[in-house]
Amino acid sequence: MQQTIDDKQEGWNDLIQRLEDYLASLEERIALFEGCTLKDRIVDEALSPPLLLYVQFLEGMHYDVIQLRERYSHDTICCFRRSRKVKVDAMEILKFKEGIQDQYWRLMEVLQPFITSRVQAAKQKVDTDGSNVPAALNTACLATKRTLEAAYNNQNEWSDLIQRLENYISALEERMTLLKTYPPGDSIVDDALSRPLTNYVEFLENLPNRIVDLKEKLSGKKYVRKIKGDEDEVWGLKRDVEDQYRQFKDALTIASLLSFKVDVFALLELPTVGLATSSIHRPCMQGTREAVLETIWEWANDDTFDKPIFWLCDIAGSGKSSIAMTAVERWQSEEVLGGKFFFSLASSGASTTENFCSTIARELAHHIPKSVPYIVQAVKRNPNVMQSPLDEQFRTFITGPLYERQERVILVIDALDECKSRARRKELVEALSAAVRECKNLKIFMTSRPDPVIEAVLESLSTKVKLQDRLHDTNHHDNTDDITSYVDYSLDGILPEDKRRKLVERANGLFIWASTACEMLNNQDKSRSQEDLYDLLMSVDQAGPIDGVYDLVFERIGRKNYAVLCEILALLLAAFEPLTVDNLDDLLKSVKIQGSAKALVRNLGNVLTSDETTNLIQFRHPTLVEYLQRCTTAPSTGNRDRIYLNVPDAHGKAASWCLQSLGSETEGPKFNICQIESSFYLNSQIPDLDARISKFISRRLRYASSHWLFHVAKTDDNGRRALKMELENATQIPNMLYWAEVLSFTGGVPRAIAGLRAVTHQRGLEENTRSTMTEVRRFLMASLVPIQDSAPHVYISALPFTPRTTKINQESTTKFPNILTLTHGIEEMYHRLSNSLQGHQERVCDVKFSPDDSRIISGSLDKTIRVWDVDTGQALGEPLRGHEGPVFAVGLSPDGSQIVSGSADGTIRLWDVDTGQPLGEPLRGHEGFVFAVEFSPDGSQIVSGSEDKTIR
Repeated sequence: MQQTIDDKQEGWNDLIQRLEDYLASLEERIALFEGCTLKDRIVDEALSPPLLLYVQFLEGMHYDVIQLRERYSHDTICCFRRSRKVKVDAMEILKFKEGIQDQYWRLMEVLQPFITSRVQAAKQKVDTDGSNVPAALNTACLATKRTLEAAYNNQNEWSDLIQRLENYISALEERMTLLKTYPPGDSIVDDALSRPLTNYVEFLENLPNRIVDLKEKLSGKKYVRKIKGDEDEVWGLKRDVEDQYRQFKDALTIASLLSFKVDVFALLELPTVGLATSSIHRPCMQGTREAVLETIWEWANDDTFDKPIFWLCDIAGSGKSSIAMTAVERWQSEEVLGGKFFFSLASSGASTTENFCSTIARELAHHIPKSVPYIVQAVKRNPNVMQSPLDEQFRTFITGPLYERQERVILVIDALDECKSRARRKELVEALSAAVRECKNLKIFMTSRPDPVIEAVLESLSTKVKLQDRLHDTNHHDNTDDITSYVDYSLDGILPEDKRRKLVERANGLFIWASTACEMLNNQDKSRSQEDLYDLLMSVDQAGPIDGVYDLVFERIGRKNYAVLCEILALLLAAFEPLTVDNLDDLLKSVKIQGSAKALVRNLGNVLTSDETTNLIQFRHPTLVEYLQRCTTAPSTGNRDRIYLNVPDAHGKAASWCLQSLGSETEGPKFNICQIESSFYLNSQIPDLDARISKFISRRLRYASSHWLFHVAKTDDNGRRALKMELENATQIPNMLYWAEVLSFTGGVPRAIAGLRAVTHQRGLEENTRSTMTEVRRFLMASLVPIQDSAPHVYISALPFTPRTTKINQESTTKFPNILTLTHGIEEMYHRLSNSLQGHQERVCDVKFSPDDSRIISGSLDKTIRVWDVDTGQALGEPLRGHEGPVFAVGLSPDGSQIVSGSADGTIRLWDVDTGQPLGEPLRGHEGFVFAVEFSPDGSQIVSGSEDKTIR
């Protein structure tokens, strides 16, 4: 215990000594501050809290020391004998000493950097009289506190704040300029991102007031004792500016990244026609077509926009597509090209307007990136825009995004006449005409053969430039000169000049004739010399139709390979979309044809081409497709040398190839083919779906899944019978369900329904196969929406609700035991009709099926006509309005393109099935109700019966 008391005394003595040392040190530092100017006393905000704490500690220390001393004396007098109590007192002294030490060093850590920089000047002004230190300690500390808090008019901090504000505002203005180019809807971000943006707006609104208040405060201070933390206020404002800007920039960055990702996905969802944008056509040879091109360039550069449509109209083979390709390259380099679309009879996608607008939209996004937000907004606002009429699609995808653009934009549309449907051609030209009226900076360059449909729409327009028959007319010497230049360039060193001139004369202004002849003469052929080939070309009838040249092309193959050539060409002609070299080789191998796709392209390089990027085999010119189509009929007695293509047989071979693909265990359809991890997501919500489709669904399988049914339908009865075993295997459960998965991912469900309908109407099918196909068709029709939206719902939604007695239901129970099972409410069989068709407001007077059984036409007392989809039961488009009385009779043309209607208003009207537009004026003549109408078998005439007792 004595030792403890001794330790206690020693601790007290040490405490007193340390306190005296700290006070002396503090006095020295206070004196240092008194030697500094007011400006030099300004320190960082971090100094204030420890200084205040230390001053408060010093203020209470005197009382604590007295109290502790009294307790120490009392303890000694009372002579506590218990060691525990003495130890506690010693620990309390030690604790008090450690508190003093801790508070002191906290203050020193903050003061030291400032003191070090001023120590020399301060030492000269320190008052060394220390006799009054204990008495003046509290006063000195309080004075130091007031001095250190007097941070006012710190010019460095203020200048830095102003500079930072200028930089941030400049950056903000740049971002706002970018945002102003976006449509209103795209400036809206997710709720999680809107808060920092809102905060930043509020901060900017209040910032001018804060700056004014602070400036007034800094300029109006007169007494040091009234100044409290001015520098802190400037520093705090700077910190707020930086913090708010950082939050805003982070939010904007995240919003931009998310928006970009959403934009990319939205654009990638738009269907496109690849063949229509990757043209096989070559641009004009340098130095040719200069007069025509100069006319086009002058039109393109005309800023008045008085004639925004340029129609280059000429015969087949005159070089229109080469001019269009030259225009594409020039306008793309000038950054005025908005998009291009090359129609082609060789492709089902490129011979229709179904995906025309979406393809141009993708082109527009590529060539004019600023249009992307507007296109994306259109898709978000109307996800079903692709089902809208063509003019609305054009307005949404093209005219709208270009409306605010000041610079000119040119669209190039080539071979418009190769759009197969007359009604769709008319609809497209009307949409183009309307677009240039609505969008004043839009120009359209189009090419076609002479076409009455296009002429009917554009004839009365004063806003067009029409250049017709300019490319082949030999009265224009430059046409002959251009062909001469081309022939000289191609055959220099092969034919002497006199023979080249004769070849130019034989071409008679037709560029395709000259180019094909040059390709043939350039192509090495050991079976015939170039002189012999030249003589044959010169013996061909005067060029008009190019059939004679094509006859020579195929004749050169030789009789040995004649049969194989015809089979391969028939397969290319029967294909619903171009095949790659590998696909064609695979097809030939599967149907045991001894041939090579590469050899075919090499030997027929003057009329066929293989795209270097896609490897697709394509016909060089539509005149070749037309020639081959004419070769699908058996040659007449007087024309035995012309090739003959058996297209129905080719469809049978293509169908077999497709069915083999569908039945393949390695590359065919299978459960969860794209390896989707969760069934909770729609197809559109899978971010890498396109990559998965490319990886897990081969191009061959995609082709087979989409087209096998149509190949089966287009072969003959014998061909379908030959496919008996393959069809039975393909239509087994679960093969059909796995196929439905592929259809869901590739968007092929509607086409599959149409294909199943087409096949089941043909002869040559086993009844069991026909029954299964009919059932699968009803299965797809009944669950069209869930299957289209989500592949897993083939099993989750569609299967459980399949009627109990169907083959699909019975076989899937054993194949998929873990699927949902309904115990009550499930139907026994499909109803004969999937649903009633509802839409007319009054009684229905007449109905007719279209020739292909795909549509129903109805006429009603409500004065309208409606078109219905047989597979879905949905009304197609809006009701056809125009009659002033009830519609008693309807009929369809043999080709299904036109509707005829008779009405109580005594008139007969014609309608376009695809567009729903009336064709011409009402046919008048009857004096009473028209009760019956019908087309003649060839579609050239209409017969009608009326209440007026007449037939017309």
